[in-house]
Amino acid sequence: MEEQVLDLLKATQLSAAAPRTSAEQELKKLYGNSAFSTALGAIAAHQDIETKDRVAALLVLKQLVNVGWSSSLDDFAGQVLVPDAAKEQIRNQLLNIVFNASTDSKITSSTANVIAIIAKADFPEEWHGLLESLINQINDGDNQIQAILVVLGELISSGLDEDQFYAHGTTLINSLQTIAFDGRRKLMVRAHAISIFRSCFDFVENLKDKDEDNIKHFAKGVTDTWAPFFLDVIKEVLPQFPTQEEEESSTSEVAAHWKGIVALKIQVILTLAKIQSIFPDLVAADEFFNVIWDSIQAQGPPYYASYVDGGRQGGLINVYQLQYTLDLLVIEDIDYLESLLGAPKVKSQLDVMLTADQSSDGNSNNQWLSTVLRTLVIFSSITKEAEEMWSFDFNVFLSEETYAEANNSLRNVCAGFTEKLCNWYPNHTLGSLLGCLKGIFEDTNNNWRHREAALFTLQGVVEEFENESRPVEQQTIEACVNYVRPAMSDPNEFLRARGYIAMATIATAWLATNTHYSDLVADCATQTLKSMDTDDSNVVKTACIREIREYFAILPGHKATELQPQVVNSITKFLEGQELGDMDDIVDLVDVILQTLRDTIMANALTCLDHNGLDVLIMMVKYGAARDNHSSILIEEAFEFVASEMSKQGSEAYARLCEKVIPSLMTAFDTQGPENKEKSAITDVFCSIIKILAENAKGQLPQGFVDATMPRLCRVIFSANDFYVKQISTLAIKHMLTSDKDQVFHWVDPQSHKNGFEICFMVIGHLLGPGSDEASAAEVGELAVSVIDQAGAAALGTSMHDLLRVLAERLSTSEHVTLIQSLTSVFARLSLLSVHEVLDFLASLPIGAGDGLTVVLQKWLENSANFAGFDSIRENISALITIYRTHDTRLNSIECNGDLIPDTSSRIRTRSMTKNAPIRYTRVSAPLKLVKNLVAELLPYGDPGIALAPLKSPALSQRPPSSDGSWESDNEDGILTGRQVDDATQKMLVEFFRAEGADPAFQALYGQLTDEERKRTMDAVDGWTQLENQKAMIGAV
Repeated sequence: MEEQVLDLLKATQLSAAAPRTSAEQELKKLYGNSAFSTALGAIAAHQDIETKDRVAALLVLKQLVNVGWSSSLDDFAGQVLVPDAAKEQIRNQLLNIVFNASTDSKITSSTANVIAIIAKADFPEEWHGLLESLINQINDGDNQIQAILVVLGELISSGLDEDQFYAHGTTLINSLQTIAFDGRRKLMVRAHAISIFRSCFDFVENLKDKDEDNIKHFAKGVTDTWAPFFLDVIKEVLPQFPTQEEEESSTSEVAAHWKGIVALKIQVILTLAKIQSIFPDLVAADEFFNVIWDSIQAQGPPYYASYVDGGRQGGLINVYQLQYTLDLLVIEDIDYLESLLGAPKVKSQLDVMLTADQSSDGNSNNQWLSTVLRTLVIFSSITKEAEEMWSFDFNVFLSEETYAEANNSLRNVCAGFTEKLCNWYPNHTLGSLLGCLKGIFEDTNNNWRHREAALFTLQGVVEEFENESRPVEQQTIEACVNYVRPAMSDPNEFLRARGYIAMATIATAWLATNTHYSDLVADCATQTLKSMDTDDSNVVKTACIREIREYFAILPGHKATELQPQVVNSITKFLEGQELGDMDDIVDLVDVILQTLRDTIMANALTCLDHNGLDVLIMMVKYGAARDNHSSILIEEAFEFVASEMSKQGSEAYARLCEKVIPSLMTAFDTQGPENKEKSAITDVFCSIIKILAENAKGQLPQGFVDATMPRLCRVIFSANDFYVKQISTLAIKHMLTSDKDQVFHWVDPQSHKNGFEICFMVIGHLLGPGSDEASAAEVGELAVSVIDQAGAAALGTSMHDLLRVLAERLSTSEHVTLIQSLTSVFARLSLLSVHEVLDFLASLPIGAGDGLTVVLQKWLENSANFAGFDSIRENISALITIYRTHDTRLNSIECNGDLIPDTSSRIRTRSMTKNAPIRYTRVSAPLKLVKNLVAELLPYGDPGIALAPLKSPALSQRPPSSDGSWESDNEDGILTGRQVDDATQKMLVEFFRAEGADPAFQALYGQLTDEERKRTMDAVDGWTQLENQKAMIGAV
């Protein structure tokens, strides 16, 4: 079989597509052959076979292992394809490949990946000696060490347990130390060893809470041993930077040495950061701070020459996930240095430096800070690679600006460092930065990159001052403006864009609070708006689109209103000049445009009829909603605000809003393409807008509203696949009923010729039918309640019983609490109107082997503790109290799940365990479950330290003592943690327990409550009594 498999492996490497695809398919057919896996292992281990074929065998074996080795692997396809006997053979074959000193590094690397996957499944139970074997072989040749380190890394991250770490941790770390400290080994191997050493601290971190003293003692001993080595690596001078040709050559010793040194330094910094995050006092922060700062300064010239001027590619890692480019080293150095700023010794050292360097005239420009900030500005400069990328695609620039905090680029790391400095030394930082700005802008030799980076840094400092509400002198503000304002007219597009961004930041932070600058703010807003139209750079235009919204928050109302139509027109003009076809590439642009449109419209919602902002929003739905949920939220927020504001102006103004929006909305609704995921997302937003308009119509809907929207909502409900759009459409109909029942009920569907009343019942029936999933029907109860409320129970006639029957039948099969709450809300509402009629009907309704009363009450009582919403919870509690007070004896025969029966096993409960041994509950009567639910809704009031006299009701006086015999309340919320206090609901509950406390039937149920439940009841009632007394005393005063 090996020859057959080898031939197929060779064929998979052919350039011709047909034979290659055929060979791949034939290999997959062999997956079920028990000899296939061992054949692959034999080929991979055979030294006479070509390297490329052995690597191909390992690749196929890796795929086979992923899908067919063990059910514990993430990609397991459902069937074990490798027999147990073959597994042992394959494990031995793979280890022998790794341990063979003559094996090619490509093969050892591929083998290590397969071993790591198998180890996830088999270690330690099925592969007992793996860890010992790896440690014993770790000191062999460099190629083998790399492979062994890959496997060790996987074991440490996912397979090692505490006992194994305690048994082998010291030996493992000593072996890693031997490799890392050995200057004769390859630098990448040493860096890899440090990386695995760092992963050991991930394990140490997990053990810290369990055995802190011993673990810290262990960590201190290890850190003391490694720290001098770390210092030496950081101090080591960077070698000669390789030329472009050397860097691209796979055989260049200069490039290999450079990459190795950089990788080694990066791993040292990452390891120090890890140790300090767990044990801050184990690292000599002040010593490392100074050494790393010196290193950073030395990295400036080669970095600038290579990346800013030279355009070298950064952010590179090798096959072992080791970073090796200088830009990544600088990122890690500065990031770690920032974490050291808060260390007490470093902070004290900086305090002394700043005090000693304070000038005699009190000037806050500090020499050390100036040096730091100049260095950070250099590293913040736009690289040539970024410049080319942003020039080619302005969306990349926009993404960098929009999601700066999530982007771990070097300039953003520098910004974080500056922010920390500003947080510790605000005035010193701002003063020193202004000194840097002066030097940069006055020196004609400084190019646009330095100036842009300086303004980028200033922008961060301004934002920090704003966040902390720090005062700034007028002279300082004007100095900043004098550097920023000219940049808005600079010939370079990136400096120009930075000028607009920084100016908006300064305006928002400092200028808006001072009327002295009102004209300046207005001028800057006007200039920003003008550039949206006239600038020839898309980078500048999008920057202006993004920043113009900042001015709407600070401009006087009349000025903001004046700019509204101009902004909308500018955005419309910009969109007309763009190709918005590929939504994956424009998601950030769409978000920025939508945010600006939203803020522009919300600056004065009453003028929305005078410009086409809402129409542009509707047009943007197909670009935003189809790609990004955040875009949908922005659109809906704008319509929600406009609808709410216009509704306050009266029915005539609201009708004009609907007349403007509905036609374009319906046109967009009807002109979508074929049904797909994108169309579904777009329809979601359109239906949400209809819902918003219906919900905010106070009183009567504009004439024709139902006629335009109802057919489309029904079409969505009856045909769409997405559950969310059905929920939204159901709520839209519900809100239309609430706002204007006559228009809904009198509307006639032109196709079926049924009126709105009949259509509502058809919608409810469809959502409750077997073809509708639970998520889609989640809001059907809201609609049913609205139909009952608006039509009246008497007008429904026999339709009422049909509705209740369908609701009860669907409730019997429902599992999700959202749908259960929705359906029971109908019974809750009807119970408040006519409880005896509802109970009688349900008791007479056969469902399966039982009756409707049993089905409904079981589902209702077993899930009501998880219901949500103030109004819904209040109505639910009121209905339960009403049902309880019927004292209907039929309830006594209904059993429900009561209290959870604790699992005495100490093992973690997995899904398979839950399936084989389900969670169990006690069984209690429906009246007792009802009382338990009411108790669970009680929330404590008053000072838990004050013992209050219990009420005289005999049952409530049976207050269980605490463990020490006292009556102290503990103010715990019990089951329903996170519920907010609703006074109306709590008052209803307290009055119920007060009224029923003396009743013998209630006393019998109260005696069956747990001690915690009885204590909870007393705490709540006592607390409420105290609250009432306090209110009475205040009223008397």
